[in-house]
Amino acid sequence: MPTLGQQKIDSLGLGIIITLLLLAAAASVVAPALFPWSLLGLVGAALVFYWAVKWEITLWAWVWVLSYGLMDRPFWLLEVHGFFNMTIPRLLFVAATVAFAVHFATRNGGLVFNRPVLWAMAALVACCAASATVTGWVALESPIASAPYFRFLGSILMPLTMFFLVLNATRGEKQVRWALLSLSIYAWYALYIAYLQYAAILGAEGARAFIWPDYINQPSWGPTYGIHFDRARGAFTMCNPQAILLTAVFFGNLYLFREIRGLYRAAIVVQAILIPPAIFFTGLRSAYVGFLAAGTIWLLWSGHGRMGGAKLALAALALLIAVAVLWNNLAQEDRARGGVAQKAPLVGRRVLAARSLRIFAEHPIAGAGFGHYLEAEHKLSSDPSELTQLSTGLATPHNLFLVMLAETGVIGTACLLAVIVALLRETAGLYRRLPATGTLNRDVVVFFWAVAAAYFIDAMLVDPLWDVAGSALFWSLAGLVVGCRRLLERPSGPSNLSLAPAA
Repeated sequence: MPTLGQQKIDSLGLGIIITLLLLAAAASVVAPALFPWSLLGLVGAALVFYWAVKWEITLWAWVWVLSYGLMDRPFWLLEVHGFFNMTIPRLLFVAATVAFAVHFATRNGGLVFNRPVLWAMAALVACCAASATVTGWVALESPIASAPYFRFLGSILMPLTMFFLVLNATRGEKQVRWALLSLSIYAWYALYIAYLQYAAILGAEGARAFIWPDYINQPSWGPTYGIHFDRARGAFTMCNPQAILLTAVFFGNLYLFREIRGLYRAAIVVQAILIPPAIFFTGLRSAYVGFLAAGTIWLLWSGHGRMGGAKLALAALALLIAVAVLWNNLAQEDRARGGVAQKAPLVGRRVLAARSLRIFAEHPIAGAGFGHYLEAEHKLSSDPSELTQLSTGLATPHNLFLVMLAETGVIGTACLLAVIVALLRETAGLYRRLPATGTLNRDVVVFFWAVAAAYFIDAMLVDPLWDVAGSALFWSLAGLVVGCRRLLERPSGPSNLSLAPAA
């Protein structure tokens, strides 16, 4: 006898299929030349519907996140006059949103809106949207003419929307494994590119011939003028998302090592060994610090909390020995050979920080306008000697909190801090409720804390609102972890969480 839920799926599915057929037929009659494309669209829409009903819906989040590292803007671009240009990652986000909507419509149980972290996110989105509406969605300063709406849609609205969707679609610990395995599988491609890029940087230029897609080899592939071509940035526009991704995969592999069996367990050990050198290849000092901070968190709180201090002391001793052995390399400025003594970027960041605080002093409450930092910065009185110290292509402060302070003032910065505090409270609550052992245990929270440490340390030294891929990855993972917390608070709900000890 069919259940009520199955009847709901069948009725909705029949209605959607009929609607799609009518739309395809109408498109073929109005414009016969569109027939092949309308048929292809019908097949794609049917696949989205079937996936939403039958397959693991949260996989859409990882397909979207990882598409930034494989099929971004140069791969395919549809320019739409008067609207956001469409790329494959943006189309996948639209498809994912539709798939999640169908998924929720065919499942019993309503959506969750009343969590403090969601209210804080809604306030942040509303604040940034209101600021850009008042001061303009398109900036006037060349060459970043699209900055406000690009930064809002790409790094705030889309990632936080995916956070909400994943949070509400989380129903079991298998989804955590699917997420980490998806990232780990892609990481083989990221590592392949990273090692080839580093070989090319050291002089083996022919190594770039083995990199696909070819646009990755173009120095101009990056924000405005292209950056980090002299470092192993993977398939991304800059090194930061590559470093965050690899850090997430490394600690995700440490979590998976205890949870999976078979051949891939050995494979993730090999991958974990390959990742630290690839993070070094990025040449990002923030990535080094973030990886060390993430490792400290993992050593202190993972593995049932046993001997965390002793493990940390041994790791610190090993690090000191490595620093002593490699001191000659570390003390130089050549990042490709391990140098961390480059001073020009630090001087530039200091100048940007000072100028950001001057903008904040002029607009303390609501800021100069979301996405309008360049305009406000150019209006400041300038000391020529000060401006010569700026060594960055994009003269925005390399710090998330400074840019929010300058662009949205106290109001926007308070909203951002509220989101971070609420997220930490959610994950800390989950850590306390999870057992030390089991198919879903505290290590999943420790993994997320490690990724959060890497992400926010990076955000202290760059402007992450330009990093769409890194923001998409972090907030999607955050939605998965907070979703687990929601399920534990509703044990009678549609949950597949298992807290029993692993066999």
